[in-house]
Amino acid sequence: MIADRSWARLNLAALAVLVLGIAGCVVGVILDAAWFFRAWLATFIFWLGLPLGGLTLVLVHDLSGGGWMATARPLLNAAIITMPLATLAGIPAFVALPELYSWTHPAPSLGNIFYLNTDAFLLRYAVYIVLWNLLAAFALWGPREDAEPIAPALSWISGLGLVLLAFSVSFASIDWVMSLEPTFWSSVFMMTAGANWFNTGLAFVLLAVALTAPISRRDHMADLAAILLATTIFWAYVEFCQFLIIWEENLKSEIPWYLLRITTPWARALFISVGLGFIIPFFALLAQPGKRSRAVVAAVCALILIGRVAQAWWLVLPEFEKTGPLWLDVAAIFVLGALVLLLFLWAWRYAASLTAGTLQIRRAGHG
Repeated sequence: MIADRSWARLNLAALAVLVLGIAGCVVGVILDAAWFFRAWLATFIFWLGLPLGGLTLVLVHDLSGGGWMATARPLLNAAIITMPLATLAGIPAFVALPELYSWTHPAPSLGNIFYLNTDAFLLRYAVYIVLWNLLAAFALWGPREDAEPIAPALSWISGLGLVLLAFSVSFASIDWVMSLEPTFWSSVFMMTAGANWFNTGLAFVLLAVALTAPISRRDHMADLAAILLATTIFWAYVEFCQFLIIWEENLKSEIPWYLLRITTPWARALFISVGLGFIIPFFALLAQPGKRSRAVVAAVCALILIGRVAQAWWLVLPEFEKTGPLWLDVAAIFVLGALVLLLFLWAWRYAASLTAGTLQIRRAGHG
């Protein structure tokens, strides 16, 4: 568990970042309100990865088990507790749907208005919020003990939860990101979005593990680093598959989506995403010593998170002709990130205190 002094410093730093971010967002709204909504959408897409990644890992552990959960459980619980904040954070962006989505004023040639319309969009958003928070409640307060998976008789709930999560995440990625260009379609896009979110959540949790876990838990850190490496490779694989298929087909309804992102200054965000989010982590974690080094794992996780921020910007912001100030994009990341971090730190400390109290009670009982 994090020391009291370090915990206080992190809270103070988060509060300072929050104030700085709020100031930047206020100025941004005054100068360019339309770009603020776009920057906030990218921010929402990025930070949603923390609770979704934590939830996915807990449900997977219910079906597979794994000793690494003894170290990761308090952190995963803290990540999942941020679900209400992260899901509701889409509201500031979606109050201005016409500023984000062209299908809110569709052309006569747009044939999918039965799906892409404001009422259906907001209804689906409400369904995602309810479903993901119900699954989060199950992951937090289901019948589990410490680092053990759920009882075998109830494991079907975790399996069903993973299926529902996969489908809902797929539709959410279509609604929030792919529909920014309503004529674009890719059957691989949903897998790239899911891998992106899971990778973000795992990198955040593993960063906390690398910074705070005792040396005796280094094997658990190495196991989590191996999972992170596998998901990073999967993310790169599906991203490349999508690019290769679309580039080979060269269809007028698909190829402009990539041309907009690789022939403009936004291509730099792609290089950052691939370089920091895949190439460096791949070589750093490929050998076992890298997975067991706190410094290496922490650095890799930090680089992956930076790469995922660049990925969120690359997915969302090139769709708009006018480019806003970069400092407003950063300010939006700061605001929601500081709020998420404050909630995460509080939940982590609370979960650790409960665990310590439970251990003391059990030792007293054995005595």
